[in-house]
Amino acid sequence: MSRTQENALLSDEAIIELYFARNEKAIAETERKYRDYLFKTANNILLNEADSEECINDTYLKVWNAIPPTRPKIFRAFLAKITRNIAFDKCRSESRKKRSSNNKTLSFDELEGFVSSNSTPETELESKAITETVNRYLREANDKKLYIFISRYFFAISISDIAQKLNCSESSVNKTVAEIKKELRQRFESEGIDI
Repeated sequence: MSRTQENALLSDEAIIELYFARNEKAIAETERKYRDYLFKTANNILLNEADSEECINDTYLKVWNAIPPTRPKIFRAFLAKITRNIAFDKCRSESRKKRSSNNKTLSFDELEGFVSSNSTPETELESKAITETVNRYLREANDKKLYIFISRYFFAISISDIAQKLNCSESSVNKTVAEIKKELRQRFESEGIDI
């Protein structure tokens, strides 16, 4: 086997099959292919390398426990969602300890008015309705709004970094964020979702 073949990354489907076979190589292959991506996802939220490393390790454990029975359609997005949730949980925990708002939790705090974290059957249904409404909104949004929403609320990228990437002012990004929140609030109200 050539060195190139040895170093080739497995396809997502092949990695998922390793999880289904309960082969521990699945974690090593996940790390080899997605470690940098997951670290960036966690570190955008946590802004701390040690906490981000811990978050990645927690992600691997959660993925191991989730597959099977779950068979992710988009493995990269599945990993990012788990990493992001673990990172936000860690931020919430730290924020409760410190009882002070900081830049790490700012993007999450911006959306907290939209989504409740108390889980009951009723809130689960409401959460599903919220998700469907947001997904419809994003499908209809222009590229700029879509990019800003995903960057800010999924990856917790700072306003200044988004502005730099879009080559525009921070006030322009803030204005778009305000528009997004207003438009989403109007949609929720029109669909009878109480936020």
